[in-house]
Amino acid sequence: MNAYRWAILAVTGLWLVLGIVQPETAGAEPPYAKWGRMAVKETFKRYHADIVDYKHVGRQIGSDGVVSETFKLTLNKDRRQFEVTVQIWFDRQTEQVIRLQFTEDGKSVGGMRPPIYRIV
Repeated sequence: MNAYRWAILAVTGLWLVLGIVQPETAGAEPPYAKWGRMAVKETFKRYHADIVDYKHVGRQIGSDGVVSETFKLTLNKDRRQFEVTVQIWFDRQTEQVIRLQFTEDGKSVGGMRPPIYRIV
């Protein structure tokens, strides 16, 4: 029984050490993180629903310097679960938002011209 307790203690200690000591890259944010936060914030403002899942779909860079970030969010509202795709277009140099569009379950629910955001 004593060996069993030591084994449990050793495994718990190892788990704590591995849980606390992280690689240096663990704190680094991906380049799309601020756009993901905006997508979540604007989706919540529009739908007033619980956001239960979030995925970065991808980034497209146009030849005119406009970048598009796409995110897919899963929402729960009134016992209904549905997906919303959020696409954010912004100027690559100034990071000024040009357009924000929501597409619900493959059906466009309208684009929205947001106020001018300046990401600092």
